[in-house]
Amino acid sequence: MKKAFAIWLAFLMVSMILTPVTARASSEEDVLDLMNSVRESAGLDAFTMDSDLQEVAYVRAEECAEKFSHTRPNGQAWYTVSNLTKGENLAHARNFNQQKPENVVYAWTLSKGHYANLVRGSFSSVGIAYYVADNGDTYIACEFK
Repeated sequence: MKKAFAIWLAFLMVSMILTPVTARASSEEDVLDLMNSVRESAGLDAFTMDSDLQEVAYVRAEECAEKFSHTRPNGQAWYTVSNLTKGENLAHARNFNQQKPENVVYAWTLSKGHYANLVRGSFSSVGIAYYVADNGDTYIACEFK
């Protein structure tokens, strides 16, 4: 019995060392669900996830690690990233708590401009992306159309 336990413990330790750890515990789908709760409360139809917008959101989230702004690192406005995007919400999370979907969406509801994007009736689909920078900060971008 002791030998089997020792073998199991050794296997567990080796697997823990060899298993990559991901910093991102939050998901784009959770953000989408919470955004759709906000829309439902406002009497609006739910957003759908758009794969093309998701690619655009990833570009913007990655760019935000270089320059956190609605102005892109190349000096152009956020909307120049793609002709698909009609609105943008960004978030910068410096710790695990801030990157939780409920905290990201809550922060957006507290901002007049970000909230307006969440409840804009003309928007029907989104792309959402999380990007973890080398320094561990997480950038979240949501692109609307």
